[in-house]
Amino acid sequence: MRIKTISVAILAGIAVTACNSHEDMTVSEGVVLRNASIVNTTDGSVSTGRNIIVNAGRITAITGDRVNVTGTAQSVDASGKFVVPGFNDMHSHAMGDADEVPAPWPLFIANGITGLRQMSGDAATIAKARQLNLDSAAHKLEAPEILLVPSDIFTGLQGTTAAAGAAFVDKNVADGADFVKVVGGNRDAVLGVLAQAKAKGRHVAGHMVPALATTDAVQAGWFAIEHLGGNFGFMLDCSSASSPIRQSLLASPPFQPPVSSPAAAVTYLLNPRAFDGTALAPTFQKILDTYDEAACKSLVNQFSSARTWHVPTLIRLRTQSFGNDPAYMQNPDLQYTDKTTRALYQQTGQLFAAQGPAVVATMEAFYGLEEKLVKMLDDSNVPMLAGTDSGNQVHGFSLHDEFRLLAKAGLSPLRILQMTTLNGARFLGRESSMGSVEVGKDANLVVLDANPIADVANLSKISSVVLKGRVFSSAELATMKAEVAAAYAAQAPKAAADLIDTGHRH
Repeated sequence: MRIKTISVAILAGIAVTACNSHEDMTVSEGVVLRNASIVNTTDGSVSTGRNIIVNAGRITAITGDRVNVTGTAQSVDASGKFVVPGFNDMHSHAMGDADEVPAPWPLFIANGITGLRQMSGDAATIAKARQLNLDSAAHKLEAPEILLVPSDIFTGLQGTTAAAGAAFVDKNVADGADFVKVVGGNRDAVLGVLAQAKAKGRHVAGHMVPALATTDAVQAGWFAIEHLGGNFGFMLDCSSASSPIRQSLLASPPFQPPVSSPAAAVTYLLNPRAFDGTALAPTFQKILDTYDEAACKSLVNQFSSARTWHVPTLIRLRTQSFGNDPAYMQNPDLQYTDKTTRALYQQTGQLFAAQGPAVVATMEAFYGLEEKLVKMLDDSNVPMLAGTDSGNQVHGFSLHDEFRLLAKAGLSPLRILQMTTLNGARFLGRESSMGSVEVGKDANLVVLDANPIADVANLSKISSVVLKGRVFSSAELATMKAEVAAAYAAQAPKAAADLIDTGHRH
């Protein structure tokens, strides 16, 4: 048999899908994942016995032929393992903790997360994220790629006219924002934001605002809806009484706590609704009592037709509606947070229960509706992304909580895998470089011990991670987690007020 010696540095510049000549290949640099099973993120099929060759941060070849590893090349035995693209957490507030010690990046890497969509920021955060990406690409530090960053968040305080909304967008664009995030505002201002964002080539993402009916938002080009719209969300328009409820909300908005205050800090971290649930619960209950299945299906069909993206963040929605669940207060992943955050999580059950059984029952029932609607979105092929609100949830680990909650809502393992891999590539317009394990794509990979299409729990059985071509073994991943836990354990508690990002974490 002839032996073909090829430098992977040469292969990096050409498109090679396999060595079809049945000649042995000799790789002298880069990484070879040997005898892997590759999961196709489009249809869930599995290709076995594949050697994946990586160099300079890219997949340069995939072959079923024998590969001889020489020189400085690293060989990784992937026999019995399943390789998928790196996971993306598509609703994160990681940059809010970028300057913390320890930094959050090891927790993301250890959980297979190679890309993050940052959901709050300002001009300084944008600049910091750009520098982080440059430094991590150069391996000056190891961190996921920050995929997108907004600038300031439009809350409605910036103005009440269409001109004010347009001016806000202009400032965001000048600051370098990748998109515009909206969480509040009156109808004129929000429509002004939507129109100017479209004119400036930016999309709008965020929470549904009561002043603007969901249908109007979709028709105006709203691109991505977070947390099913946040608070009442698009569920308001699933009510047969949506008009009078909306009029009531606009006439006298429910109390919203200033999240920069120490009092709000105690509850904001785990369940934003816990602090103001008493004020919000009557409206939640009205929506539940007047829920109109046909109206909701009509909305979902509009999302599907318009290709309006959704980032459900069920982990956020459930923690804020089940703040008294012991699983959250006793979560072993809290060892990867600072001592004050840990204590606040553990206190949340008492604070939550203090709202009274009627409020708690309403909030839990409302989450049941939210869970049902996620399945409805999936059944109607509405495009969705996996996100966690990390920063309000434990960095890294909460994405795996999200996987489990999506499965409980009725989504298939393939759908969930797509939400954290392929769909992110489609959302970003980067299918040429990410979203699947193919030649020419970024070498951001997760090596799993079991097939994730067979059981969503297998997405959490991580054997190793490849980030920008660098392999992190299971032992290295374990060390990364242990070092973060040890660093937090050695620190003194912080003041509760220091834990809040001045209201940016929506």
